[in-house]
Amino acid sequence: MKSFPEEIPVTIAIPNYNTANYISEAIESARSQTFSKIEILIIDNASTDNSRDIIGHWAKIDDRIVVHYYDAFVKSMDNWNRCLEHARGKYIVFLHADDRLKPGFLEAALEVYCRWPNLGYVLAENEMIDGGGNILYRQQFYEESAVIPGLAEARVNLLGWHTVPVQMLIRTECMRAIGGYHYSDVMAPLLLNLKWDVGYLHTPLVQYRMHEQSATSQCIKDKSLIMSIYLTKMLVLNHWLPPEALYLKELIGPVMEKTGTTCLSLYAMNVLGRNEKRLCQEYMALARGFWLEVDRTPLYRFLEDALKEKEWTPETLQEAWARVRPPSALSGPPYPLPEGSVVIPISV
Repeated sequence: MKSFPEEIPVTIAIPNYNTANYISEAIESARSQTFSKIEILIIDNASTDNSRDIIGHWAKIDDRIVVHYYDAFVKSMDNWNRCLEHARGKYIVFLHADDRLKPGFLEAALEVYCRWPNLGYVLAENEMIDGGGNILYRQQFYEESAVIPGLAEARVNLLGWHTVPVQMLIRTECMRAIGGYHYSDVMAPLLLNLKWDVGYLHTPLVQYRMHEQSATSQCIKDKSLIMSIYLTKMLVLNHWLPPEALYLKELIGPVMEKTGTTCLSLYAMNVLGRNEKRLCQEYMALARGFWLEVDRTPLYRFLEDALKEKEWTPETLQEAWARVRPPSALSGPPYPLPEGSVVIPISV
């Protein structure tokens, strides 16, 4: 890898609010990067637990840690934008205080930037972990490491989704050019896709934590996650497309259909596996709002029958669905690369 002349090539930004149980792990994962010329920028959003004591402890140990404490609480994405405001690195990764980076993440992503310096971001695969740090599953998407045309990646993200903030090492100037985070964390990658190509690393180099107190878990309970993803995509399709990408408007109908099926396959199944039957019914109703014909799908009919049973676990529910699920011509991930992608040999 070439040397980087910038005083601080990379900012690892850790926005924190009441994450005392996990923030030490996040900080340790930042400090353990094999590429060490970094700043670890911690922005505390008026925490009321003992997060600040923990942060202060680490700041005394490592002079790469820069801390800003705010006493005025703001919504999460506003705090992420505080990180962007204070960042001094040419590149930035938003490491939420309950997530973790694997040691080789920065080195691998920077190796891609050395060869393709004009990318908007480099994306690594992800491992989902539980509250105890145990790996639940690997979230892979493409079958090879590659540079992917931005508009091709935009199409993929409009029809599906495979990105969370911790996965992306972003060029800071690109993030500032799109105005940072606004409305939802889905918006930023899409806006970046419309302007710049993307690097993809076919190896899990970050860990995204799922636990009952996480923002994602809370947003599943109140259904705001699926709503924000859907509304973000509609905003992009109706208001943000550049002239060369207006053809993506043809995806409005498929996005609505995909959102309806996602309500069932991801969220309704998730909550029913925990026996939250009322919430499952609400997701099924929401699915019909996105796509009227969703109630004709095999999964919808399966869920109708499954709601009559007394008790489920995630495992027994998936096993029951596997017994009746119709065969599909579609294979699961990893998927072939979009047309126009350039395969890159990356050793990590």
